[in-house]
Amino acid sequence: MEKRCRIAGAGICCLDHIVVSPRVSWGDTAYVTAYRVQGGGLVGTALVACARLGARCAVFSLLGDDVVAAQVESDLRKEGIATGGIVKVSGAGSPFSFVHVDHDSGERTIFHRGDARLVWPGSTDLAGVAHSDALLVDHYFPDLALAAAKTARAAGTPVVADAVPGADTAALLEMVDVLIAPRHFARDAGLENDLDKALDAIHAYGPSTAVITLGARGWVYSGPTGRGRGEAFEVDVVDTTGAGDVFHGAFAYGLARGWSTPRCGEFAAAVAALKCTRVGGRSGIPDLSRTLAFLRTRRGSVWDDCGDVTRRR
Repeated sequence: MEKRCRIAGAGICCLDHIVVSPRVSWGDTAYVTAYRVQGGGLVGTALVACARLGARCAVFSLLGDDVVAAQVESDLRKEGIATGGIVKVSGAGSPFSFVHVDHDSGERTIFHRGDARLVWPGSTDLAGVAHSDALLVDHYFPDLALAAAKTARAAGTPVVADAVPGADTAALLEMVDVLIAPRHFARDAGLENDLDKALDAIHAYGPSTAVITLGARGWVYSGPTGRGRGEAFEVDVVDTTGAGDVFHGAFAYGLARGWSTPRCGEFAAAVAALKCTRVGGRSGIPDLSRTLAFLRTRRGSVWDDCGDVTRRR
């Protein structure tokens, strides 16, 4: 039996209330066509993707001491994710989001509530990070992300980040091996028409591999072996909620198995595309066999072998 890769995550886990309805002007009424309540969050959903693909996963995060926390933890444990690294902060509220999904396009708008009392105490054991084959981080809890990334760097564990480059993430990005940035980074930096410069801007912060996701336009990458572009997979899009999170998780899964950047990216694009075919950030996340069947249909024999190419520690 193949050894399962180990992936840790340090970042936000929250609860999503997802409503699908036609687009409506402010002050008007629209009828809801679908409603889901399920776990969400950048790292939380990325780890669910890793777990469904077959990885052994552990999460490090912060929650309040409320009913939201109980449901978030329950959802993660049902996916087989170890939750011992979650710190409960007494008196604080757990993060949650209301997500509106446009019935016609599948595009989502997020309304999020956080709590400033959710602060990483700095005393929690992060040894599980050092024993992993890859670490996922986001920028939601900066102190947690930086501590986890430093632990991973010291252990030689590659770090994959979901963050937007900037002054507030600069210290974290120095510890990151792969930064997968959203398309609005390039747009907001005025570099959307020059993605090479946008990739250079990411490298300037420290990551050796830079990726920018472009939605339906695919993704671009730059790393030690060169630069390139990958295409998005065409599917019947129902809901884009969590697509970026899933891309990050699937990419980290490929990295933990020793795959090249183009292979990781194409695999991640396939997993994210399949996710978009169902309502909810996690409902449509596929397992490994379904993903490979999809890739073989779209890409042929190049995906007949998906074995590890390097030996893990």
